[in-house]
Amino acid sequence: MPYRRLPKTDQARIRALKAAVNSSVSGGVFTNVLTHNTYHRAKDLLERFSREVDVYKRCVTEQASKRGNEQYETALKKARMYVSHFIQVLSMCIMRGEVARNKRPYYGLPENEDTVPNLFSEASVLEWGQKIIAGEQRRQAEGGVPIYNPTMGRVSVVFELFKEMYDRQHFLQSRTAEALANISNMRFDVDELIYEIWGEVEKAFASLTGDARIKKCAEYGVIYYYRPDRAAKNNQADD
Repeated sequence: MPYRRLPKTDQARIRALKAAVNSSVSGGVFTNVLTHNTYHRAKDLLERFSREVDVYKRCVTEQASKRGNEQYETALKKARMYVSHFIQVLSMCIMRGEVARNKRPYYGLPENEDTVPNLFSEASVLEWGQKIIAGEQRRQAEGGVPIYNPTMGRVSVVFELFKEMYDRQHFLQSRTAEALANISNMRFDVDELIYEIWGEVEKAFASLTGDARIKKCAEYGVIYYYRPDRAAKNNQADD
């Protein structure tokens, strides 16, 4: 005797709901296998669940495509280089007496040190890029002479390109987590509704027997499995 088993994957859940929704309307006429309430609940949940699964898949794919992405890695490398070079040039300007040492804190840098901050991580490049841009703007607003080679204008262009890519990655990570949470929260409702749908479908075709009943129920997404001993017997019969 075949037995039912609820879907175990999100794609299988979507297929089960889609089969129930699509089969409930034949030639533009409602089949009355499902109640109108169940049909509309299934249609709404299918749309919402499918949307979140699609969003999750797209975000994961886009994130994966950017890992090791040459364009992103180049933007990161250039931003790190320009931020580092600007800080080094600032230190040389201070040593030559062109910029007062007490201006270093404008850039978030310690006044009495000439070291370059650790720029290994993406977050550190983002942090220090923002700090030196703000510091140079403040110093120039007070009448300070612009630093050259690199100029802050060039540093800003390179940094903003990297920041745009970084922000996109961060958005994708946030949206992926949000979609995954939404999917997780909906799974119980999806499974509960599929169970309810299958009960209505089997009730509607209760007058049928054997394979005819299984075939009609399967059209509405009901998934049947044969127990191993029955499957073995069927295989022997086929031989």
